[in-house]
Amino acid sequence: RSWCWPVVRAYVAIQLWLLRVVCGQRVRLTGTENLPDGPCLVAARHEAMWETLFLPVRLGNPAVMLKQEILTYPIAGSIARKLGYIGIDRSGDLDAARRSFAAAKASAKAGRSVLIFPSGTRHPERRDRLQSGVAVLYRQMGVPCVPVTLNSGDLWPYGSWLRYPGTIEVRICPQIPAGLKTQGVMARLAEDLGPDARP
Repeated sequence: RSWCWPVVRAYVAIQLWLLRVVCGQRVRLTGTENLPDGPCLVAARHEAMWETLFLPVRLGNPAVMLKQEILTYPIAGSIARKLGYIGIDRSGDLDAARRSFAAAKASAKAGRSVLIFPSGTRHPERRDRLQSGVAVLYRQMGVPCVPVTLNSGDLWPYGSWLRYPGTIEVRICPQIPAGLKTQGVMARLAEDLGPDARP
């Protein structure tokens, strides 16, 4: 990780520079004062591949929870494993889910935040549906949850290679304190990450 992370940061910096120069895309990030000093669970809205590059760099290299298949990819999978990213088995296997949650809990105990996309998909028809597993993870980790909303899908349309000029707005919302019950944390996440809350 000591050598892999600087390479990833440089790669993302080049990508963002190219997006600005070639595509006319800029980024405005607000709400950084809402990030805690210690580890947290970052729950981000998922609209495009863009946030899978941008958020880890701007959030200081959290352990990203991603679909298990990515870890088997020849290049991206190797990098993700070296960075300590956590695979999620979406088949419904309870033992696999427990292992993923245990890995996230261990990351928090080691002082590292965890990034998850609670919808589990970028598909426009399903990205507003939050999976209840995020509440289980939140309770097991025992740390604050920080919602992050954005509008990347406006400039990186789902299913298209086109990239449009404009500003991608990223807003870090106020912390959800540790210790809430499932209904409470899901209500807060729905309020902060829903379509009406987009920047």
